[in-house]
Order: sequence, then C-alpha cells, then structure tokens
Amino acid sequence: MNYARNPELIERLAAQYALGTLRGRARLRFARLARENAAIARALREWENRLGPMSLAVREVRPHRRVWKAIQARLPDSGGAWDSLAFWRNLGLVASGCAAALLVAFVVRDPRFGPVPLEKTAAPAQMQPAYVAMLSDKAGKVVLLAYADRRSDELWLKASDMQSIDSEKQVFELWGLPKEPGGAPKSLGLLPPQDKGAIKLAAAADQTLSDFPALAVSLEPAGGSKTGLPTGPVLYSGPCLKFW
Repeated sequence: MNYARNPELIERLAAQYALGTLRGRARLRFARLARENAAIARALREWENRLGPMSLAVREVRPHRRVWKAIQARLPDSGGAWDSLAFWRNLGLVASGCAAALLVAFVVRDPRFGPVPLEKTAAPAQMQPAYVAMLSDKAGKVVLLAYADRRSDELWLKASDMQSIDSEKQVFELWGLPKEPGGAPKSLGLLPPQDKGAIKLAAAADQTLSDFPALAVSLEPAGGSKTGLPTGPVLYSGPCLKFW
C-alpha cells in the first residue's frame, strides 16, 4: 500500500500506535515504516507529543485486596519471588498504573521517534487548558477521542473503527456521566455522522463538562433518546480529564 497517498490512514495508524492500541504485526510494520518514511515518522512524533503529557493527568488505580487474593490463589506453590504476594502486589501496582494510562501512554516506545520525556511536569506552552476524553469499547480499544478548550462551547470529536450503523434509523448519542453514584447521565448531543466533527455544547466546556468524570456513548433511535436518558446499549465509555 502507498501510504504517501493516504494521509488520513497515516494519521489514524499513528494515533493508534501512540495510544498503544495498534498491536502485533501491524505495530511492528508501522514502526518499520516510520523508520523508512519521513512523513510517517513526523505524524507519529506529532501524535506522541500531543498525547504523551496526558498520561500525567491519570491517577494511579489501586486494585482491591480481593484481586491480590485471587492472584495468589492461582499461583503455583513453587516458592521464591514468583510465589511472593508482596512481589505480585508491587508488580501489580506498576501494571495497574500502566493500565490506567494505557489510553494515553505507549506500550512500546522507540526513542528515535522523540517521545515526550516522562519527567516533564508541565504541558507545552502552545497547548491550551482543555478537557480531553478517550472512549473505549468493551474490549478496551480506543474508538473515540474528544477535546474541548475549557473556554469553548465546541467539543471536537475524532472517531476510529466505531460500530457501523444505519444512520437513517440509528444515531450515537454522547452522555456525561455524573460523579454521584446513581446520578442521571446528561446528554451532550448526537455524534456527527462523519469520523470527525464537533458537538455544540450548551455552554463553555468549563460549565458543561466540569462535573463529568467520564463520558459514554449509547446507541439510540434516529433523533436521539426521547426520554432524556440512554435507552439503547452503552457501547463506549472513558474518563474525561482536565488537562491543565
């Protein structure tokens, strides 16, 4: 395939590589192409620089004690470090931190692509304070990126490999999920039919998104939910982070 003639494909693969969702042979092949093609290397570097600092906003998630008990119960009784609960707990804390940041960090890194150093604690000056969300399917694959300047009333969206639907009969609706358990989701609008576009928020993002720690997408009949709540299956969800 001639990637030079398909810049949108390059952008999509570069984003998936930087997010860590491009795996296996496809990841190795893209890494090789980036070493050979300046345009691909540039796209990958831009996505890594764009997404790298976001991992700093993801808090560590400490798994419940029962998780460690379940792991210990499954380990063979072989002795040594591999049979030590302390060893697995420490290893697991590292792994859980990586899992929490998987959507914005890199599983495999190549220093030749110039990623943002992990010790960097401040976003580049040109990056404006914003809300950023990454929604995944049930398998953990990122399918939707959302971005809004905190002072803007436009939420920009970029989709990749979302479920195909009959746009005349069904739509994707975006919801803000409340902090309080049992609270009602709030509709933020219908996703544009294209892979990228924007939703007009009711007010500036600081007023519209600040109370939502996560976003979700449900499948609704044409025109969206008539009840003010999701009526179809919730297909995608993910954290909504304040990036400042």
